[in-house]
Amino acid sequence: MRQFNYEFTRVEDVEVALKAVYGYTSDHPYKSILFHLYSIVFDDEQISHVQRMIRDVYPDASIGGTSSNGDICDGHLADYGMVMAVSVFESTETCTFLFDCEPDGESALGNRIREVIDSTENIKAAEILITLKTINSHTILNEAEKCRNDVKIFGGGSANVEISEIYTSVMNEDSISHAGVLLITYSGDDLVVDVRHAIGWKPLGKDMTATRIEGKRLYELDGVPATQIYSKYLDIQANDDFFSNILEFPIMSTQHDQHVLRLPFSCDPESGSILLAADLDKGTKVNLSYGDPDVIKGDVAELVEHVKDFAPQAVFLYSCGVRRLYWKYLINKETGPFSQVAPVSGFYSSGEIMRMGKYLIEHHVTLIAISMREGEHAKAQPTGEGDKTIEMSEEQKMHGQISMVRRLATFINVTAAELRQANDELRQAADTDALTGLSNRRVIDKVVRSTIATFKTMGIDIVLGIADIDDFKVVNDTYGHAEGDKILVAISDMLNEQICRIPSSLIGRWGGEEFLFMCPRVSIEEARDLLDEIRQKIADTEFGAIGHRTISVGMTEFKNDDSADDVFCRADQALYEAKGSGKNRICIK
Repeated sequence: MRQFNYEFTRVEDVEVALKAVYGYTSDHPYKSILFHLYSIVFDDEQISHVQRMIRDVYPDASIGGTSSNGDICDGHLADYGMVMAVSVFESTETCTFLFDCEPDGESALGNRIREVIDSTENIKAAEILITLKTINSHTILNEAEKCRNDVKIFGGGSANVEISEIYTSVMNEDSISHAGVLLITYSGDDLVVDVRHAIGWKPLGKDMTATRIEGKRLYELDGVPATQIYSKYLDIQANDDFFSNILEFPIMSTQHDQHVLRLPFSCDPESGSILLAADLDKGTKVNLSYGDPDVIKGDVAELVEHVKDFAPQAVFLYSCGVRRLYWKYLINKETGPFSQVAPVSGFYSSGEIMRMGKYLIEHHVTLIAISMREGEHAKAQPTGEGDKTIEMSEEQKMHGQISMVRRLATFINVTAAELRQANDELRQAADTDALTGLSNRRVIDKVVRSTIATFKTMGIDIVLGIADIDDFKVVNDTYGHAEGDKILVAISDMLNEQICRIPSSLIGRWGGEEFLFMCPRVSIEEARDLLDEIRQKIADTEFGAIGHRTISVGMTEFKNDDSADDVFCRADQALYEAKGSGKNRICIK
């Protein structure tokens, strides 16, 4: 296998490149020749011209290509125009198939791709280039992945010079499709293909659930409009600048145990929805994510080392246009190192496709490296100027850095506030009886002990009491625990309302059907009158099918030499006396 890569800004320059390739093939026998065309700005007429020029020289050549958000040649971002990557195979056969997608024809198209792959003799790899913004790529790939599982599959989504634009194209030898799929098959005994990827984006914040989604349009996360999530956490508003501001913060999910990013392309301020680059299933757990430069560089460096170990004769890089926008003038530092291994070509896409296990997964904001060779490991073939400088003003550089820092600062501030609120809620939950909403035994025990110790030094009256619902076990045994819970809630509400008439008083659930209350700055007689009033009110109340219920109350007052345990004990003894002497009464000790 021999690889030649050329970049053009004018169609006329293609002729010179074809002469150079012809000079090689005239002296070297080959099985097939494949021309990849990647174009960021050439229109259909210019592309058709290039197709004819290639066929004039190589009538039997395979041609496959796509519009792009940027072209890669020898590891660097090419000038605006076209990159022509020529693969001369000694023993590998290549074939191209261009399928236009009829309305609602994605399932049939995916099945057709599967049939071609399964019927191609000695197939080793298949490449899929797809206009994923105009057709349902999810459905196509779900059908295509049912093909034989020993075939390496890779590819990408066609793109536009403006990455948010829908108008894109894929092409073969003589046709161009704006709603279709290009399939390239690679077959041969000696061909070895390796497909790997790098992401480098990290989850940001808590897990959220896609609670409402229709196709690619995501309406709600955790029941909240999707645009509000970006507005709240990252200060990205649903306006004309939404896409340019959101680039560094795609949505991350897990599919088939793989991290997968989904890029929002646009938003609808009225519905609060965002349009994703690919489908997402309802109920999927997702996170916001952000690009960590150190993690990205580490992932890519690891990928470069793997490609070196594979020792290919050609490398194709299919990278998301968002990565290009993320790195800006530094983008060649990501792709350049591959040019020290072998000739490198590729394009910046709207989505990246690769087979992972049994599944065809459409990635976004991802870099895919496709390494090819015929036969054994090849010697390194450094080519071109991989780290070619891209000019950008200092003001532009600084603007991007400030924007990222400001949005991350917003995220930190919002999540810190949420964490404080969550901690408050946890403390509240830990201090509160879940059924009645009153303080639980742990809290009331602590508060009573602390209050008694304080008031002991001040000589102020304190009354402590325990109220118990009479014969409550009969209620549970006869009517069930659900009805019993209703009685507990109703009576606790009545007790709480009455006790809280006394300033600084406290009531909580002591256990089961018992409620402990503390009333400071009142005499035992005043407290008895207050409790007798509510005791009678409870006795007069009819609780639905259960009928009337009563309570018994034991009360005591604090004495100067008492400990907290002494007071608790006397109140319990008083309750025992009230129970033993007929119930529905108040006893004092």
